[in-house]
Amino acid sequence: GGTYLISGTLSDGQIKVTAPDTEEVHLILNGAEITSSTSAPLLIEEAEKVFVTLAEASENTLTDKAGSTATIGTGTDATSIDGTIFSKADLTVNGSGSLIINGNTNHGIVSKDDLTIVSGTYQITAIGQGLSGKDAVKIKDGIFTLNTGTDAIQSDNDQEEGRGFVYIAGGDFTIAAEQDGIQAETLLQIDDGTFDITTGGGSANAVAKTQEGMDFFAQKADEEENADSDEISSTSTKGLKSVSELIVNGGTITIDSADDSVHTDGNLILSGGSLTLTSGDDGLHADNDLELSGSTVAITESYEGIEGKTITISDGEITVLANDDGLNVSSGTSTTSEQTGPGETAGSSENALVISGGTLTVNSSGDGLDSNGTIEISGGLTTVSGPENDGNGTIDSNGDTIITGGSLMAAGSSGMAVTFSDSSSQVSVFYGFETTYEAGSEIELSDADGTVLLSWTADKSFSSVQFSSADLAVDETYTLSVNDETFEVPIDSVSTTVGTTTGQMGGGMQQPGNGDDMQKPSGEKPDSMPALN
Repeated sequence: GGTYLISGTLSDGQIKVTAPDTEEVHLILNGAEITSSTSAPLLIEEAEKVFVTLAEASENTLTDKAGSTATIGTGTDATSIDGTIFSKADLTVNGSGSLIINGNTNHGIVSKDDLTIVSGTYQITAIGQGLSGKDAVKIKDGIFTLNTGTDAIQSDNDQEEGRGFVYIAGGDFTIAAEQDGIQAETLLQIDDGTFDITTGGGSANAVAKTQEGMDFFAQKADEEENADSDEISSTSTKGLKSVSELIVNGGTITIDSADDSVHTDGNLILSGGSLTLTSGDDGLHADNDLELSGSTVAITESYEGIEGKTITISDGEITVLANDDGLNVSSGTSTTSEQTGPGETAGSSENALVISGGTLTVNSSGDGLDSNGTIEISGGLTTVSGPENDGNGTIDSNGDTIITGGSLMAAGSSGMAVTFSDSSSQVSVFYGFETTYEAGSEIELSDADGTVLLSWTADKSFSSVQFSSADLAVDETYTLSVNDETFEVPIDSVSTTVGTTTGQMGGGMQQPGNGDDMQKPSGEKPDSMPALN
């Protein structure tokens, strides 16, 4: 144990740490340049903890050469040395200097226990992962440029409870990963930081998909055009990914991903921060519950914008641009439904889209708001530019579709239109037109005194509009204006249908659509970073 100051050049060799597992080792790199042709330039075989400090204003470079097959131990205890820095002990890196890593064998920095980074500047190029901590990766601050052949940051321990998590409290990250940007086997939590993440070459490399709800001939043509892309690669190229839970409490995150931009097999919670997502598949995806309670989210490109078993929006500013559904509430193969009568289908009770606050703006080529269960709107401002084709609807629900508060403004096709249920306590109106209006049309709803209650601009062509507001009342007549044309809208019930309609109207019913003190993987922010002795 002890403190060691390392500087100078080692053209073919290694710094090796083999201390008792009761001893701490502190390495200070001050202008060290180490290359190894056979193994890791920095190998930590044994110690209780190891601290690596990048001396102030120093530049340090570690390089391994391709083809190394070095191992530690023998027989069943043999472990491959697969990192330029490889540690079997807890490893903490800090300091105000810089570290350049050239990982030609596999990964950049690997710890088989915890990997903690407190500060420093890192430029890591690796054919494998950039930062890997089997039990955990914990980052307080630093500047990171990661170019990797697999995941940029990963923790993968799925055998021990409370392990396999990634926690980031701050830092500046520029990531170009051939696979996932940041991946955690259990919890991935981001509280702050600036992230610019590109995975799988970006959304331009997404596997082509056929939109659900297209007419038969259009679908066949689309399938033929994309025939060469039918075999979907099993390689995961997601921006942020976790198995159990993914939480974003803050930070500025920009992702361009070939697959989902933000994905979890469990629950997704976004309570703060700003996310700009360009996705080859889903912008936000949760296999279980997805909650938006304060984040600013701009999904600038996606196949489906937001998908989860349940989606709850209580606050935040969310904009979605989707080639298929804008919001899709679905349980995949676990979704069940049953016929309740001719032309009626009851959705799964586990699926629900709930909007109680925030500002939601959706522009979708498929369904705007789609739920295989229920939809309930009780607050917030929701604007939907729905589909132009009649195979989809601005609002699509297999269960009750209820509005009790908030404001809704929507325009789209009318072939598969779904209205709100009569059990709603707030007035809603669906108006179907005899003609189709062009994108850019100005839509206004005014009361008898000429006061404009709702107004918006259509992003695409439309043949129907749907709207609701607390200002609307039964037994009143309003004026709907589209550009220079005006239409009378008499409201005679809570859910009112006016004008010419060509789709199936049914009160929301429709045929089915498609440091040690940081080890707190519970969504709580750790109290502090590990002390550096």
